[in-house]
Amino acid sequence: MLGSIAAAASVVLLGVGACSSEPAAIEVGGTPDTLWAQANDPVEGQPWIVGLGDSYMSGEGGRWASNGSDNSQFSETGGWLLGTPEQVYGDSPDGTESIPFCHRTATAPMFIGEGWNSKNLACSGAETQSFLSKDIRLKPGIDFTETTTEAGQMVGQAKQLADFAKDHDVKAVVLSIGGNDLGFADIISACVTGWLKPGETLCSQSETVAASINTEFQKIVADRITQSISNINRAMSESGKSPEDWRLIYSVPPSPIPVAADIAYSDKGYSRQSVGGCGIHDADLDFSNSVILPFVKQTIEKGVKGARKLPNLAPITIVDNSNALDGHRLCQEGTNRPPAGTGLPPNELGNEVEWVRFLSLDIELRHPETVDAIEAMHPTYFGQRVLGSCTRAAIESAPTTMELGCTRPADSDFTGSGLNVMTPVTAAAQ
Repeated sequence: MLGSIAAAASVVLLGVGACSSEPAAIEVGGTPDTLWAQANDPVEGQPWIVGLGDSYMSGEGGRWASNGSDNSQFSETGGWLLGTPEQVYGDSPDGTESIPFCHRTATAPMFIGEGWNSKNLACSGAETQSFLSKDIRLKPGIDFTETTTEAGQMVGQAKQLADFAKDHDVKAVVLSIGGNDLGFADIISACVTGWLKPGETLCSQSETVAASINTEFQKIVADRITQSISNINRAMSESGKSPEDWRLIYSVPPSPIPVAADIAYSDKGYSRQSVGGCGIHDADLDFSNSVILPFVKQTIEKGVKGARKLPNLAPITIVDNSNALDGHRLCQEGTNRPPAGTGLPPNELGNEVEWVRFLSLDIELRHPETVDAIEAMHPTYFGQRVLGSCTRAAIESAPTTMELGCTRPADSDFTGSGLNVMTPVTAAAQ
């Protein structure tokens, strides 16, 4: 999700203990991730739920179950690891990525288990419209694009859905899209860059934020969201499904960082980044939670409102995940960081650790093309399981439900490994 932070910030890295060496290769010594093998073996007779959208739906970051205490700036000692990139993101039956760097995991929010088969068609970095990234990577959007590029064949996610639903009993589609259209990654990069500069340089006062967080641009993105929803309905119609046959769940992104009052590291010195991996000023933490994320949600609501005016539309339920990770956000007070390990960790670990992957400035600046850099600020394995529980709460609500809030009860626990590891979260009508 994050773009490269300004090169000028690199001079500060010497003060935060960074190293210029390549990230070391990781050998998984524990039980390797086998969740895609399970996901690619569907249960006959069960309906399907299909996930579409960006990194918050594809499962970016699900390679990790925690951040580590050894040294947060180096990925090879940076937490409990579920598997190699090939194991965790290898969604094809042969164990490879069907679209390189889409980073689809089998713990993403559409994997709700218990009576449902799941299909992950989302792509990390995706926007509403398909494009080829500056790194020459395919980023299919929620459209019907079919074109040959220098990176291979680009097929939009709406087209992929239409093809899949023709031969599968798709009863639900869960969508997360719009954050990349709004430039959320650039905003986070601006916040981190501002933290590195002398004094209190706030991203909330930057040109980057001003260009994205305004009513004119909001309308543009809301219209794109409306078109995306229309494309999903068209895809299902072309596959032979009527609006009564299925429903759409729109998943609002969770807040990955706490408010200033809840952060565990001081805004003075470099420990917030060198230890925590969350170099953002107090004022920007509060701004993100009180302005940026609500703005994203409002944009989604406007897009959905526009779509609901269209004819022959399947029912839409918005799931507000804003507070779903509360208590376990990146650098939040009260969470633990265990020593680094490999393999699926003990289930009880999930109730103690952060559910968001830290940001390493060394990797972000010097190796922005690597898997490690892309995973920053995304929900980890346990965070994705929480979002999966939010999806289940929506599926279990009436199709007429317009919006749900998703929070986690204090006594909720992770109940096992595999595709369904958390008890359902509470959901209340908004």
